[in-house]
Amino acid sequence: MASSRIASRYSKSLIELAIAGSKLEEVKNDMEAVSIICTDSKDLDNLLKNPIVTAEAKKAILSKVFANTNDITKSFILYLVDKKREDELLLVAHSFIASYNEMKGIASATVISAIPLNETTISNMKKFVESLVGKSDITITNEVDPTIIGGIIIKHEDKLLDKSVSKELREIRKQLIYN
Repeated sequence: MASSRIASRYSKSLIELAIAGSKLEEVKNDMEAVSIICTDSKDLDNLLKNPIVTAEAKKAILSKVFANTNDITKSFILYLVDKKREDELLLVAHSFIASYNEMKGIASATVISAIPLNETTISNMKKFVESLVGKSDITITNEVDPTIIGGIIIKHEDKLLDKSVSKELREIRKQLIYN
């Protein structure tokens, strides 16, 4: 919990810096890249969490890894090292992206189906999810899970709408067993 509060505060500061510097979109793109790199690189994660590696060595490595990022992003990452919060970098990136999406009214949802959905169905699902969530810009990701047999499951943030055949079968089974 403390980590998420710390990440939230730092990401809020980064958003304010990006807005003040008129570089919000660039910093958002940088934070997406930071998120991907930190998630994919176990070595970088170990480096950031290693207390033996000096701050200067971490700064040098992070400067090279994130050389193609905006100056605001680079300075901010180095600032995290100065404040001994470099191990929070991934959480800060996630928090920044979530705050950015909230600010812009962007949401994402995952639609799980037994078979891949075609473009028309995904477009219809997008309209349905937009009305459910109350946001006008929804990104839909379709995942295929044959174990749901049929129907759909919609996931958005911490909400779940399960209209799958497998769920209905579980409910019927419960009723038959307990009644």
